[in-house]
Amino acid sequence: MWDELKRLFKHTTIYGVGGLLGKMAGFLLIPFYTHYLSTREYGTLELLDLSLSLTGLILNVIVAAPLVRFFYDHENEEERRKVVSTALIAAAVGAFAISACGFIFASRFSSLLLKTPQFALYIRVISGSFFLMCVNSVAWNYLRARERSALIVSVNLASLVVTLSLNIYFIAGLHMGVLGVLCSGLIGHVLNTSIIGTHTLRFSGLHFDFSKMAAMARFGAPMIVSSLAGFLLNFSDRFFLQHYRTISDVGVYALGYKFGFMLNFLLIQPFFMIWPPRLYALSKRDDARETVSRVGTYFCLILTTGVLALSATIHDVIRVIAGPDYQAAYRIVPLIALAYLCQGMTSYFQVPLFLTKKTPYIALTGAVGGVLNVVLNWTLISRFGAMGAAWATFLSFAFVAIMSFVVSQQIYRVPYQVFRLCAPVAGAAIVYVLSEMVSLSSPFLSVALKAAFIPGFLLAMYVLGFFDQREVDKLRSLGRSLRRYRVGTAVALEGRNEL
Repeated sequence: MWDELKRLFKHTTIYGVGGLLGKMAGFLLIPFYTHYLSTREYGTLELLDLSLSLTGLILNVIVAAPLVRFFYDHENEEERRKVVSTALIAAAVGAFAISACGFIFASRFSSLLLKTPQFALYIRVISGSFFLMCVNSVAWNYLRARERSALIVSVNLASLVVTLSLNIYFIAGLHMGVLGVLCSGLIGHVLNTSIIGTHTLRFSGLHFDFSKMAAMARFGAPMIVSSLAGFLLNFSDRFFLQHYRTISDVGVYALGYKFGFMLNFLLIQPFFMIWPPRLYALSKRDDARETVSRVGTYFCLILTTGVLALSATIHDVIRVIAGPDYQAAYRIVPLIALAYLCQGMTSYFQVPLFLTKKTPYIALTGAVGGVLNVVLNWTLISRFGAMGAAWATFLSFAFVAIMSFVVSQQIYRVPYQVFRLCAPVAGAAIVYVLSEMVSLSSPFLSVALKAAFIPGFLLAMYVLGFFDQREVDKLRSLGRSLRRYRVGTAVALEGRNEL
């Protein structure tokens, strides 16, 4: 089991570091964006981005998402090539048809989404991005199945550097505003496709297998409902905000949501880039269920620590990096981060349902959560604005997490230790309340002081007996190994100096 944990840690770290560098670069540019883009432009950009995601949702669920599962159904490389090639061709054909509609009916879509036809050019640019994103999605999933984490991160970082550099040039140099962001994104997708698309096509060739496509579609079809529900859970609040308030409110809320989403981007996504393929591989082992339980405990602790770190420091961070019109964004971040902790655990509880191919249950929990979220958005946003949206998101995510746990335990029973899943959340809530009592005029000093609460939280978990004896022994062993390493290094350096 420890070897499996080390392997998971290796790939998760690679994905996480890549995500961290990307997010750091993006967040370093927040002062730039909030200076050159008004809250209204930021809100427009958010709605366009969400529309792009919604458009590709069904195609991704039916074609790209099942690829990893069906790739591992075959040991023969020729059959694996057919799986990848079939998915690649289906994604390209479907995406081309949708993109063509975007180009032709751009004015109508602009009127529908942004209440004016004057942004038809925006629609055409994101239509081009949409086609490339769908092709890239298949390629990314193929590389995930191959556990090529280093290649994925390298290409992502290269694309990020190009995209952000062009953002600065287009926005500050050419004063293109939202169009500059969209154009730089399109160029970044071209770079991605030219590298990973070529790499994937070199492996797969061009072979379309109707039986494999039908099997992937049957596997993915139930997830259409859950994916649509997931979109409602994650993003419908922006459209409610636009309706009940203004597009500027959407811009402020989007900035706060971006910070809360960091938990998903830096911890949850990197972990799930490697965990499903590894679970498929280890499912036949005798200790598979114990491993799933123990990994889930560690995963929850890591997510809780991330929520605490983000929530405790976010007010001071936004004071430093965001413009005055965006300052209210910090209020929603703790709730959004906590919501994504629930979302991360939901995904973890649902992975065994993929393993057993019980995806209709995922659709059921997602549909119930989506309906609940719409009701809460309608009820709370009309009265409380952005804070109502944040509460609706958290409550919906928490409900879906509980429901997913109950359903998955009926299908694939895992001996989770419920107390160990809940104790870190309760402890972090107490530490967060204490951190909120710290108020310094200097945001830098305030962040430094509040950051000290994080190791204090972990130490409290240790003292209160969160870790069992087996884990304590392992931690002590690692500590002794580190001390021996430091002593050996010091002796070697001393001997070198004497020479």
